[in-house]
Amino acid sequence: MDNLFFLEAKCVHTNNTFYIRFDKAAGGVWCQTYGVKFAPQSTTGTAYNKMEIDISKSTVGPQYKCPHCGNTGYVRCGTCGKITCKPSNTKDFTCAHCGKTGVVNGVIKGIGGSSGMGQG
Repeated sequence: MDNLFFLEAKCVHTNNTFYIRFDKAAGGVWCQTYGVKFAPQSTTGTAYNKMEIDISKSTVGPQYKCPHCGNTGYVRCGTCGKITCKPSNTKDFTCAHCGKTGVVNGVIKGIGGSSGMGQG
């Protein structure tokens, strides 16, 4: 069973790519645990499988942050559909991918990324 998920994102301040790591916690709830600069390869050297997860009830671990600027929030752009980090204490955002600015409205429910086996 896949219990580790990486979501590709881009830093709004540096435009560098990073990956939001989700780990499946007790009760099957996904926990946003780390922001990492590189998504690791599996132990066989092949890429993780693509999958979509439900993050509508996900939690955020205290250690999570963008590895480039330290932002603790993220947004999916309504124009291009890609993920950008943002400060967690504001609803305003600028997409690091397409440059659109706006105000966050709604909650991300399902999202696609790469999965793999984490620590059981």
